[in-house]
Amino acid sequence: MSLKQQLAEVSARIEALEEERRKIYEDSHVDMDEHPRLLAINHDLEHEWDLKRRIEAAIAAGLDQLPVPPPEHPEDMVG
Repeated sequence: MSLKQQLAEVSARIEALEEERRKIYEDSHVDMDEHPRLLAINHDLEHEWDLKRRIEAAIAAGLDQLPVPPPEHPEDMVG
């Protein structure tokens, strides 16, 4: 799969997760049942945004694949 295809897929996943998060916040109240899903959405968004930035950088550099695989836990990275 090309980087542009990967970027499109990642962007679609980000959009879907952000829409789901928006619906949770829609009523201005997050109940106890929504907390675990909200945490999972935020965790997944961190991973997807990290991957999106890596793909965009690879495309900008003229590469046809990611030179370094994404970290398993980007939220633990410093900087």
